[in-house]
Amino acid sequence: RRLFAGHATAAMLSKITSAACRGLSGRLSARAPAMAAAALRLPMHTGAAPLTTQSTPQMLCYQCEQTSAGTGCTSVGVCSKTPQLAGLQDLQMLYNLRLAQLAHAAGPNCPRKAEVRELFLSSTFATLTNVNFDDSRFEAYLKKAAELVSELEATVPSAPKPPPGLPATLPSDRSSLFRAAAPAGLIARGARVGNEDLFGVVEMATYGMKGAAAYFSHAEHLAAGDAAYTDADRDEVYDEMFRIGSYLAEAGSSPPADAGEALNRALTECLALGGLNLKVMKMLDAAHVTKFGSPRPTDVTTEPRGGRPAILVSGHDLGILQSLLEQTKGRGVDVYTHGEMLPAHSYPKLGEYDHLVGHFGTHWGNQLFEFRHFPGAILMTSNCLRPPTRKYNDRIWTCGPVGFNNIGHIANDDYSPLINKALSLPVFDSSSNNAALRGEPRLTTLKTGFGRDAVLSVADKVVGAIKAGQLKHVFVIGGCDGTETSRSYFTDLARATPADSIMLTLGCGKFRLNGEDHGMLGDLPRLLDMGQCNDAYSAVVVATKLAEALDCSVHDLPLHFAISWFEQKAVAVLLTLLHLELKNIRIGPAVPAFLTPSVVGVLNQKFGLMGVDQEQEDDDLAKMLQGH
Repeated sequence: RRLFAGHATAAMLSKITSAACRGLSGRLSARAPAMAAAALRLPMHTGAAPLTTQSTPQMLCYQCEQTSAGTGCTSVGVCSKTPQLAGLQDLQMLYNLRLAQLAHAAGPNCPRKAEVRELFLSSTFATLTNVNFDDSRFEAYLKKAAELVSELEATVPSAPKPPPGLPATLPSDRSSLFRAAAPAGLIARGARVGNEDLFGVVEMATYGMKGAAAYFSHAEHLAAGDAAYTDADRDEVYDEMFRIGSYLAEAGSSPPADAGEALNRALTECLALGGLNLKVMKMLDAAHVTKFGSPRPTDVTTEPRGGRPAILVSGHDLGILQSLLEQTKGRGVDVYTHGEMLPAHSYPKLGEYDHLVGHFGTHWGNQLFEFRHFPGAILMTSNCLRPPTRKYNDRIWTCGPVGFNNIGHIANDDYSPLINKALSLPVFDSSSNNAALRGEPRLTTLKTGFGRDAVLSVADKVVGAIKAGQLKHVFVIGGCDGTETSRSYFTDLARATPADSIMLTLGCGKFRLNGEDHGMLGDLPRLLDMGQCNDAYSAVVVATKLAEALDCSVHDLPLHFAISWFEQKAVAVLLTLLHLELKNIRIGPAVPAFLTPSVVGVLNQKFGLMGVDQEQEDDDLAKMLQGH
């Protein structure tokens, strides 16, 4: 497991200079040079952790790509997260890592196992960027977590010491709870660790854990049964999740005895987390296929059917979509997808609902404008939720892990309030659709459903085209989208790819590409939409099978990666790609703020991981075509 031997040592890190970090193949993003030149410095260990005596905890959050100034949000989140909410989420994660410690120590006979597992998944999912803004939901999560921790500490023999920063007793009033959250925050924990390189890598593993927990929560919610995965598979995931969580509880809260060895261990656990996420994505893929059939190439209209009330469904959760479709049968309501729900149309069993009629809008970052012009009711099933405006806050509901203060929340799978609201609203017609487009031309039909089975069904043609020299390059361009104009890099890169290449896309990053016709290569569209962000598993399977057919390794394939990232699911996917030892992955628009330039240099040397060159995508393309 010493995968970073010779790389992640204190001596190695001391030799890595800013010049080595410029091995990131050109310029970092407009924000990243500032990060590279003057990365956010956490306080070094000086004894007691700083405490907050006010009702507002000292804030620092850098878990997403859009973090303020590329270093961290300190007064309010770019996502609109308040310092109070940030504190509650930090405290929840520390409680969850304590639960992981105790569950790992207890083993198979963990008391209240089902409750521990469910709370760990649901509350961890809720801490992802743009998922849950509701203070009261986190207060309820914390109350339950404190109860479980107290019982397990009393019953688990040889329970490990709790991480510093966890309150001995959870306060019951809100102002005291906010104060109690301060020692669980990044500033306090970073001071206790006292090593910025190590703390950043531990946080990367923590964010990867969040992403993997979110994917596993989706899989568990589908309840697809043994045909998807077995109890043994489930136990294996939870065991590894709690093992890594137990490590994070200690490593993220205390100074290391040996900095080089501690950093090596942290990087190794990141790769282990990537391996865990690969298994989770495989299980989620199996659950989707078991419940809804294997995706098939599908044309999805972006034009409204018109004449009927409508509901718009955004997020990722296909199980929630199916429940809504069941409850709206025969009610005279049309259902449209938004964002990463677009691939839902390619699943045969979901396609059987004749009132699932089309797709509206683009990625989550445009929802403030798009939701305003959608005249019907709206349902958010998962991330990413932007704080609703008064233009539509009376007709949007959250469900599952999603929440927002004073916004309706669907409980117990009863969508009656949402459906009744839709029936009371104006019908969805072309005028509303045209207003949402802001005058921009868009394709009236989007193609999706090029999952692993669909692509492998024509694998002989792909292999033949590669052998004949007709197909020379395969680009993977996609991931999480965001709101910055710098993300046009991915659109420009796709436009510039040569005619003898195809592009695989997934996640909401597809909306930077799928508004244009990229043509055909033989019988194949040059742009193949493989699905949601979790369908990165399909891309892994396709790459593996193509390598087998060509009698080579995956590393010998003409694969080029340009990955847009935003939140913690993307971190989990990135760690999976590194676990698979895939090389020369470009990420952007910005390099993660939680990684120091020294650590970025190590990842560049070990894996060729690099930032995109936002201003010179043509230079990046030239290097990709040369195999760099």
